[in-house]
Amino acid sequence: MTTTLRDAHGEALSTTDRSALAAYDHALDLFNGFRMDPVAVLAPVLERDPGFVSGQLLMAGMLLGSFDGQLFGMAKACVDAAAASLQKANERERSLLAAFGAWSNGDALRANQLLGRHLIDHPRDLLALQLAHLGDLFLGHSFMLRDRVARSLARWNADDKGYGYVLGMHAFGLEECNEYARAESVGRRACELQPHDSWAVHAVAHVCEMQGRVDDGIRWLKSTQRHWATDCGMAVHNHWHLALMQMASGDMDAALKLYDEAVAPAPEAIALNLNDASALLWRFQLRGVDVSGRWKALAARWRLQAAWGCSAFNDVHAVMALAAAGDEDASRAGMAAIAEAARLHGAHAWAVALPAGHGLQAFLAGQYARCAELLLPLLAASSPLGGSHAQRDLLHLTAIEAASRAGDRALVRAMGDERAARRLVGARPARTEDHVAA
Repeated sequence: MTTTLRDAHGEALSTTDRSALAAYDHALDLFNGFRMDPVAVLAPVLERDPGFVSGQLLMAGMLLGSFDGQLFGMAKACVDAAAASLQKANERERSLLAAFGAWSNGDALRANQLLGRHLIDHPRDLLALQLAHLGDLFLGHSFMLRDRVARSLARWNADDKGYGYVLGMHAFGLEECNEYARAESVGRRACELQPHDSWAVHAVAHVCEMQGRVDDGIRWLKSTQRHWATDCGMAVHNHWHLALMQMASGDMDAALKLYDEAVAPAPEAIALNLNDASALLWRFQLRGVDVSGRWKALAARWRLQAAWGCSAFNDVHAVMALAAAGDEDASRAGMAAIAEAARLHGAHAWAVALPAGHGLQAFLAGQYARCAELLLPLLAASSPLGGSHAQRDLLHLTAIEAASRAGDRALVRAMGDERAARRLVGARPARTEDHVAA
């Protein structure tokens, strides 16, 4: 049987190559921190030894964790390479292979379930924990964002390498379960342990946003910006949060400048970056800011990068951009793909994506009463779409503005009161309070 080495967290790898182990540990640490380019660290090792099972699984996991359907083909190639060396794989690797195999074949839910079972047996497997955490986010499993990490937390000590990353994930899970005080405390502790942990930074930013602490949120993001603004996979998303807070503070010029400099898609942008761009431009549109030229540039990227039917969350943001840019043919084609996914997969994400997409299209067509009618039932049932409360708040914002433009004062008041009770802060439509007060 192949000699087993162990990674920095004590998990078994079926390799005797210590240089491969070192590359694995380095790449995993970068992936856990959303830093630099872990793929570039690992790729030369896999070229030299394509039978390095844990390396192939790490590469597959990093690609799958992007939730970008255009990268799934490469992920499947890594899964296949790992499967080709199955005879030397250990139990941990076989377990991960089953999960990643399901995921690369389009079954993210089954993969998430398999990772959950894997983590019960391997609570210190930081690759599996991060991917299960990301899966919980994009599958809309808000409670599991907290509870899955809690299952593993007791198996970690404060002096363990990687402990800060576990705390950062726990902080975000606590925030998504509305435990704001605990979330902020845990998130700040994670940043003390590992200042470059952009996920923990992001968790604290979410707390500030959800509690309406705009100035605190801006200060927090700016004070930590040197740790995540460059060479970081969270740079776009954390700048997105900063722009939302600038909009909420009334500084539209700063928010628009930030879009142009840090959110608008760079050549290497993946689908999640395009989602942030779509969501931010939509909030500008709700506020009456002319962003038509920016929509056209973003829609051009979506036409190249949309992978219809892989992620309901991504597909709604793609339709949003295409429709806002005036590309009716592409927008209709995207909605047809969403409808087909809803037919094939039934309830959950696609059942939310379909009326959400139609509602956004109705808003752009000036059919405001119809938009509000479509979005209203989703406001309490949007979690299967995936993403965070702050991201899905876009539906609430749109429904309020649509009702306002339709002249439905009672609906504006009801939805505004509901949203205020949740203490959500985003780019609230400027005219909503005017209509409520009138």
